[in-house]
Amino acid sequence: MSEGDASCEDRLKMAYIQAAIHECHSIANIGTIIISNLSSVLSEEGQWKFPHEFNPANFLNEQGQFEKPEAFMPFSAGLARMELFLILVTLLRWFQFFWPEDAEPDFTPAYGITLRPKPYRVVVRLRQPAII
Repeated sequence: MSEGDASCEDRLKMAYIQAAIHECHSIANIGTIIISNLSSVLSEEGQWKFPHEFNPANFLNEQGQFEKPEAFMPFSAGLARMELFLILVTLLRWFQFFWPEDAEPDFTPAYGITLRPKPYRVVVRLRQPAII
């Protein structure tokens, strides 16, 4: 990654982050009225390595490079995806995220107009600068 702030070019060097973003889109299942059963496509067993669990490996090839399956239909594209990448990389660069010792998230989705995660707790801690 570049020395300064995250840039659009950094995404080409960060396959796992791209895969995690796409996996979030896949799990979020935010569709339109035109595509009434988007979840069936986003969890079809013949299309995904891990169709029923959150796993960024769904978007990585055998060499660990980012690869978007043909079955992937996100809720948005282009600018929104790039903004999400830049925000996520910046947050991960400056903060550590982890589960509290007494809490584990429940990944069973809450159903509504869209699928959403159930409430959970997370600890966020400012990263300490590296000492050279």
